[in-house]
This record gives sequence, structure tokens and C-alpha cells, in this order.
Amino acid sequence: MWVEQAIFTSLPRHGRGGYHLVSRSKGVSGQEAQAISRWSPSHGSLLQDQSNRVSVNFFSLPGGRFALSRSREGPPEYSGRGGRQLYTHILIIDSKNLEAVAGQPFVIYHNALALGQLFYQINPAELLEPIELPGFHPALDPAAWLDRARKLGLPPLEPLRDRLLAGRPVRFSFAGDRAVLAECLIGSLGSGAVHKISFATSLQPSSDRPFVLSLVDNRKQRL
Repeated sequence: MWVEQAIFTSLPRHGRGGYHLVSRSKGVSGQEAQAISRWSPSHGSLLQDQSNRVSVNFFSLPGGRFALSRSREGPPEYSGRGGRQLYTHILIIDSKNLEAVAGQPFVIYHNALALGQLFYQINPAELLEPIELPGFHPALDPAAWLDRARKLGLPPLEPLRDRLLAGRPVRFSFAGDRAVLAECLIGSLGSGAVHKISFATSLQPSSDRPFVLSLVDNRKQRL
């Protein structure tokens, strides 16, 4: 499968500074770029701990495609305001891409990492090329994902699964690997449900980013 890509971060370019979309491939439309900028995190938005150094995020875009992104810290902020740069690399995927991997965005995520994509670039090119990723993955039954979660020692996923399938938002605090929890939970929904789901595994909740599923650290209250 071929996917478009973009990068959202804080970088001074052409007289423009602060957080903005610094790079994208030609196939990313203006509407999609605006949506990506609205949903992508900025300074101080990443929830980091020993088990979670990045956030994996997924949301829909105007026109029917989806953004799958990885947010992580970079070097100290160039602006001098303190803290570290937040760097988000985005893949733009469509329904056919999701169908090819049985509706599991994390398959695309793992494949991209295995091929050296999504990693930090200190000075990314403004024009990015689409990238090719493996495009097949056998489907797992939702019960198999729940069983995997139990074997991994994750909290019971059934209450979270039922709430998501009922169309209700979920904010859940977990001190372990939140990306693993999200992968099992999204898998347990079934391949047809992912089109209606947005999620972030380690971002501060924000009204600007109304994720249906927000996984947070154990200092955040469950809602």
C-alpha cells in the first residue's frame, strides 16, 4: 500500500515559527492539512512516563481518509520557552488501506516503524514522498484480542469495548504500556468499527482534540 505523510512540529521556516505543518507530500490536501494541524499536539501535550515515551494517535480527515500519527519529544525548544520540542509524524491512509490490514491501524504503525519510518528528523524536507508499506494482515477475531489482553495482564477490556461500541467516549488511566492496551482494545471492536473511532494513547485531553478514546497516565481521573 502507498500512503501520504506529513510532519507537525515547532520549527522556524520562511519567517514562520511555532507549531505548524512543516512538511507534507503532494497528495495531502489543504483541508486535510488544516485538520491535521488542528488535531496534532503542541508544547506540553505529551504524557510521558517509563512505559510510554510516545503517543500513537488516529483520527478521521475531511474527504474520508484517516491520519495515523506518532508524537514524541525532540531536543529542547528553540524558542527558549523551556521544555522540549514535540514532533508528530503523520501517515494519511484510506479505507482500502485499513481493509487490507483487517481494520487494525497498529499493523500499519508497526510496519512503518519496521521500515524506518516515523522516526525523528532534525530538519525534515518540506516536500515528502509517499511511502510504500506492506498491505496485508490476517484478521483476528475480536475474542482473540481480548484473550491476548488477558495474557498480557492488561485490565479487563470488555467494559471499555462495550462503551466504545455504544458510541460513548472513553478516558481511561493506565500506568502500563498504553499503546499495547489501545491495540488490543481497537482490535476487539472488530474491523468495521475503526472508521468511527479516534484515539490517542498518551496526549493531554483537550477540547481541540476530541478523541473518542483517550488513554492517560494514572494521575488523570477516569471519566
